Amino acid sequence: MAGIGMGAARDLANKVEAFVREVVVSYERDLRRDHHGNPTDALINELKALARDAGVLTPHILPDSRHLTQRETALVLAAAGLSPLGMLACNVAAPDEGNMFLLGHVGSPVIKERFLKPMVDG
Repeated sequence: MAGIGMGAARDLANKVEAFVREVVVSYERDLRRDHHGNPTDALINELKALARDAGVLTPHILPDSRHLTQRETALVLAAAGLSPLGMLACNVAAPDEGNMFLLGHVGSPVIKERFLKPMVDG
Protein backbone atom coordinates (compact mmCIF):
# COMPACT_ATOMS: atom_id res chain seq x y z
CA MET A 1 0.00 0.00 0.00
CA ALA A 2 1.52 3.30 -1.05
CA GLY A 3 0.83 6.33 1.06
CA ILE A 4 2.58 9.67 1.12
CA GLY A 5 5.70 8.62 3.04
CA MET A 6 6.44 9.06 6.72
CA GLY A 7 8.08 12.46 6.30
CA ALA A 8 5.05 13.90 4.53
CA ALA A 9 2.78 12.17 7.04
CA ARG A 10 4.65 13.84 9.91
CA ASP A 11 4.23 17.20 8.18
CA LEU A 12 0.52 16.53 7.75
CA ALA A 13 0.19 15.43 11.38
CA ASN A 14 1.96 18.62 12.48
CA LYS A 15 -0.52 20.66 10.45
CA VAL A 16 -3.43 18.79 12.07
CA GLU A 17 -1.90 19.23 15.52
CA ALA A 18 -1.46 22.97 15.02
CA PHE A 19 -5.09 23.28 13.90
CA VAL A 20 -6.34 21.31 16.90
CA ARG A 21 -4.21 23.27 19.39
CA GLU A 22 -4.80 26.72 17.87
CA VAL A 23 -8.47 26.41 16.85
CA VAL A 24 -10.29 23.35 18.16
CA VAL A 25 -9.21 23.48 21.81
CA SER A 26 -10.91 26.86 22.24
CA TYR A 27 -14.23 25.17 21.36
CA GLU A 28 -14.00 22.63 24.17
CA ARG A 29 -15.92 25.01 26.45
CA ASP A 30 -18.54 25.79 23.82
CA LEU A 31 -21.98 25.26 25.35
CA ARG A 32 -23.58 23.89 22.19
CA ARG A 33 -24.20 20.41 23.55
CA ASP A 34 -27.14 18.03 23.47
CA HIS A 35 -28.82 16.55 26.54
CA HIS A 36 -26.07 13.89 26.72
CA GLY A 37 -23.29 16.49 26.65
CA ASN A 38 -22.28 15.70 23.08
CA PRO A 39 -21.49 18.52 20.65
CA THR A 40 -24.43 19.56 18.51
CA ASP A 41 -24.44 19.20 14.75
CA ALA A 42 -24.13 22.98 14.49
CA LEU A 43 -20.90 22.93 16.50
CA ILE A 44 -19.48 19.99 14.55
CA ASN A 45 -20.37 21.60 11.21
CA GLU A 46 -18.70 24.85 12.27
CA LEU A 47 -15.54 22.98 13.24
CA LYS A 48 -15.55 21.03 9.99
CA ALA A 49 -15.83 24.28 8.04
CA LEU A 50 -12.81 25.63 9.91
CA ALA A 51 -10.90 22.40 9.22
CA ARG A 52 -11.81 22.61 5.54
CA ASP A 53 -10.51 26.19 5.42
CA ALA A 54 -7.30 25.08 7.17
CA GLY A 55 -6.80 22.19 4.75
CA VAL A 56 -7.14 19.47 7.41
CA LEU A 57 -10.63 18.10 6.78
CA THR A 58 -10.38 14.35 6.18
CA PRO A 59 -6.59 14.51 5.95
CA HIS A 60 -6.15 10.73 5.86
CA ILE A 61 -7.88 10.40 2.47
CA LEU A 62 -5.93 11.61 -0.55
CA PRO A 63 -7.63 13.52 -3.39
CA ASP A 64 -7.64 10.37 -5.55
CA SER A 65 -9.54 8.46 -2.77
CA ARG A 66 -6.47 6.53 -1.64
CA HIS A 67 -5.96 6.21 2.10
CA LEU A 68 -2.77 6.90 3.99
CA THR A 69 -0.97 3.80 5.22
CA GLN A 70 -1.80 2.61 8.73
CA ARG A 71 1.38 4.12 10.15
CA GLU A 72 0.77 7.42 8.39
CA THR A 73 -2.86 7.45 9.51
CA ALA A 74 -1.79 6.76 13.10
CA LEU A 75 0.26 9.96 13.13
CA VAL A 76 -2.65 12.02 11.85
CA LEU A 77 -5.21 10.44 14.20
CA ALA A 78 -2.95 10.96 17.21
CA ALA A 79 -2.64 14.65 16.33
CA ALA A 80 -6.40 15.03 15.86
CA GLY A 81 -7.02 13.24 19.15
CA LEU A 82 -5.33 15.92 21.23
CA SER A 83 -8.82 17.34 21.82
CA PRO A 84 -12.07 15.46 22.31
CA LEU A 85 -13.41 17.58 19.44
CA GLY A 86 -10.40 17.14 17.15
CA MET A 87 -11.52 13.86 15.60
CA LEU A 88 -14.94 15.34 14.80
CA ALA A 89 -13.49 18.60 13.49
CA CYS A 90 -11.04 16.85 11.17
CA ASN A 91 -13.59 14.21 10.10
CA VAL A 92 -11.47 11.28 11.24
CA ALA A 93 -13.75 9.85 13.93
CA ALA A 94 -14.98 6.29 14.06
CA PRO A 95 -16.87 4.71 12.48
CA ASP A 96 -16.51 6.96 9.43
CA GLU A 97 -12.71 6.72 9.32
CA GLY A 98 -12.85 2.94 8.94
CA ASN A 99 -15.73 3.12 6.50
CA MET A 100 -13.77 5.56 4.33
CA PHE A 101 -10.78 3.23 4.43
CA LEU A 102 -12.89 0.26 3.32
CA LEU A 103 -14.75 2.14 0.58
CA GLY A 104 -11.49 3.56 -0.72
CA HIS A 105 -10.01 0.07 -1.04
CA VAL A 106 -12.87 -2.00 -2.37
CA GLY A 107 -15.51 0.42 -3.60
CA SER A 108 -16.32 0.63 -7.28
CA PRO A 109 -16.15 4.06 -8.91
CA VAL A 110 -19.94 4.34 -8.54
CA ILE A 111 -19.79 3.42 -4.84
CA LYS A 112 -16.94 5.85 -4.25
CA GLU A 113 -18.86 8.67 -5.90
CA ARG A 114 -22.12 7.90 -4.11
CA PHE A 115 -20.83 7.05 -0.62
CA LEU A 116 -17.14 7.84 -0.17
CA LYS A 117 -17.12 11.33 -1.66
CA PRO A 118 -19.84 12.71 0.67
CA MET A 119 -18.05 11.22 3.67
CA VAL A 120 -14.71 12.68 2.64
CA ASP A 121 -16.34 16.06 2.01
CA GLY A 122 -17.58 16.05 5.58
